[in-house]
Amino acid sequence: MFHVEKYQGNKSEQYHLVIKQLKALAEGEEDKIANLSNASALLNQFLEDINWVGFYLLKEAQLVLGPFQGLPACVRIPLGRGVCGTAAAKKETLRIADVHQFPGHIACDAASNSEIVVPLISEGNVIGVLDIDSPLKNRFNEEDQVFLEEFVDTLMEYL
Repeated sequence: MFHVEKYQGNKSEQYHLVIKQLKALAEGEEDKIANLSNASALLNQFLEDINWVGFYLLKEAQLVLGPFQGLPACVRIPLGRGVCGTAAAKKETLRIADVHQFPGHIACDAASNSEIVVPLISEGNVIGVLDIDSPLKNRFNEEDQVFLEEFVDTLMEYL
């Protein structure tokens, strides 16, 4: 049974705990959708000042909406479009302080002002992205990026 944790300590210690929780939730589970669903729920209860967290999965050269927490979202995103499509095409994390300044930003939720997108890479190929939006500008810093990349690397062990 899962209980909501009151995360203690500094940001690094908190991220280490959430990664440990991810491992406990995914251990022994082989279903990709189940693991992605729990991962999005876990990040939603862990991260403060966010309004959307979830996954887009690559299907036929476009990202298709997967498990998420938040308001209804864009269903399909072409590779190279918006923050998600660009991160997937470049195979690199994008941390955007102000999405309104990002060329070609796709506004699914008008309340979103900053975003971080971490590609899910398997055997050198992008299979999807983790997308997290915040109503705050400049919500995500370098430390968030490092630990969210570690979170995704851990998650990939169970996909």
